[in-house]
Amino acid sequence: MRTLQALDAQRAQAFWALQPSLLDKIYVPGSKPWTSDRALIVAYSKQQLRVQGLRIRIDSTTVERRTTTSVTLRTVDHLIAGRLVDRHGTSTPLPPATPTTRLITLTTNPITPAWRIAMITNV
Repeated sequence: MRTLQALDAQRAQAFWALQPSLLDKIYVPGSKPWTSDRALIVAYSKQQLRVQGLRIRIDSTTVERRTTTSVTLRTVDHLIAGRLVDRHGTSTPLPPATPTTRLITLTTNPITPAWRIAMITNV
């Protein structure tokens, strides 16, 4: 759970800074979640919007599968906070989300020993 929380905190920083390159530390580059978040950050940047205070609550997580280089977690989480802030400082709260169950696959390797998200599947 701590690893997922740390990755969520890094993701929040990427959306606040509008820096898609920060996603390379969170996701496997080229993966579907990397591509989705990268496109969203680029869209927000073009609109001059930042996401402030993005917070995801992890309600539960259990290990579904594990190998030496990957782990798949069954996770229930949901958005609990965040605001879109425009270039003038006007903010609009993001609506809280209902809990969603996802399978999140994390991978690691000897070259980049940190865990990164390779896949997210809604269940």
